[in-house]
Amino acid sequence: MAAGPGDSDSQPRRLAVLGRNLLYPTPQRIIAMKSVSLAIFLAAASAPAYAQVLYGSLTGTITDSGGAVVPGSKVTARNTGTAQETSVQTNEVGSYTFSNLTPGNYDLTMAAQGFRAVTKRGLPITPNAVRREDAALEVGQVTESIVVEAGQVALQTDKADLHTELGAKDVINLPLPRYRNYQSLINLVPGATPGRLQNSIQAAPGRALETNVNGVNRNNNATRIDGALSVFLWLPSHAAYVPPAETIETVNVSTNSFDAEQGMAGGAAITVITKSGTNTLHGSAWALNDTAALQAKNFFNSGAKPKNINNIFGLTAGGPAVKNKLFYFFGWEATHERLGATTLLTVPTADQKAGDFSRYAASATLYDPATGTPTGAGRTPFAGNMVPASRQSAIIRKIQDLIPLPNLVGTGSNFLANGSQRMDKNHYDTKINWNRNTNHTVWGKYSMMNAVVACEPAFGAGGGAPLCPAGSSIGDGQLRTQVATAGTTYIFSPTFLYDGIFGWTRQGQAVTGLGYGSDLGRQVYGIPGTNGRDVRASGAPVLSIAGYTNH
Repeated sequence: MAAGPGDSDSQPRRLAVLGRNLLYPTPQRIIAMKSVSLAIFLAAASAPAYAQVLYGSLTGTITDSGGAVVPGSKVTARNTGTAQETSVQTNEVGSYTFSNLTPGNYDLTMAAQGFRAVTKRGLPITPNAVRREDAALEVGQVTESIVVEAGQVALQTDKADLHTELGAKDVINLPLPRYRNYQSLINLVPGATPGRLQNSIQAAPGRALETNVNGVNRNNNATRIDGALSVFLWLPSHAAYVPPAETIETVNVSTNSFDAEQGMAGGAAITVITKSGTNTLHGSAWALNDTAALQAKNFFNSGAKPKNINNIFGLTAGGPAVKNKLFYFFGWEATHERLGATTLLTVPTADQKAGDFSRYAASATLYDPATGTPTGAGRTPFAGNMVPASRQSAIIRKIQDLIPLPNLVGTGSNFLANGSQRMDKNHYDTKINWNRNTNHTVWGKYSMMNAVVACEPAFGAGGGAPLCPAGSSIGDGQLRTQVATAGTTYIFSPTFLYDGIFGWTRQGQAVTGLGYGSDLGRQVYGIPGTNGRDVRASGAPVLSIAGYTNH
């Protein structure tokens, strides 16, 4: 491959492998695999390969004290966390480029024959960003050196995109909402609308947030976690997996002039990099508690407050398995929530259940439906406005026996129901990084979320309204999301490198209604034909009686 103008040995031509979504429907679930495609892209010879979605870049120019460029200088970048070193040489115009640096803090050493070496320490390298570090070398002995501690903020001058970056300390220390979701911090991005929850907890227990950026539809946002696209298959505006805040290293939100690797995005390209282990053992533990004792009582609740508790706790640990070579990181977070709900319902009184409507004769007259013409003319009123037991449905009597009596006065909104929706959720995150040698790195990540959400009916076996927030339905919901990602980078030569990412996402979800697995409608209610041999035909039918809450 011939070099074009301005090309250099330190500017690698990129061989990139991107992912593509494949959907495989099965009878009870859908499996998503973001697999490696065969598309291969070679960077133009005249342009350096700068930062990609998963990595950061470092570039600069080396001159002498008089401003003349110093070609052939050796530049070494050393990751202070893992001791991984990479070296390049400046080209004929004194420029150098590191295009695929794993995010972290770096020490940068620049040396040339006849000059004092210059070392800049603590340079933060972040994904999807290019940092420029120029240096002027002074004449001196090779054994002499100058050390500079990084302290100034680097301006973005080598990349055209518009992005906002949030580091690990930002994600952990800034106020987060009830579920400690990092996505709420996208509110700080210019042009973004406030994030809001989507769908019920049963449908989306991961509690992903939606936002519109620069007026673009929410479905046009693309979230990548460690380089792999994350999409909830049934609800495309959701991220499939929401990593716990304590496991996040960096969040990069690009809102304009995206890189080619950030395709499939129109509003925002969101890149989330999770933490990795280093040569230093690190860990954390946390706990959050919120109870009903600290909350106001519902205005319509004349009884005791329902249980309303949110507990979030977990731990992380990361360190070296083999110093300078193999590193691990593990995170676990559990959420146990009881979300209280208060609602006013209408149930029949004791005399109404018995068919005695005599005290309502002034406002309503009951007629015998078996009398008169089909048009309703000539009907005969029930004597005393009372329905005899012989004319009452045996099925309705069975259902009425399952419905509680009023706990408030009156015939309307006479039953106060308090209850709590239950959610139990666990996140597990594991990441392994292997520095095979100075030219080859391999890493792998596996994450899993298990969630169970249960919503009880107000009348127990008699059904009734769900004692849950709006949008939830009676029954149990179970969701398991699994994400596996693997990546590798291999530097064949100073001018040619390869990097690839494989992502796999699988989701299985089941939501079952009242009485699932039993013939509640046929055996308990006594309604023939309501249940069949297939378990999907089990459970209770929905009944609606005018004037009363559905059952």
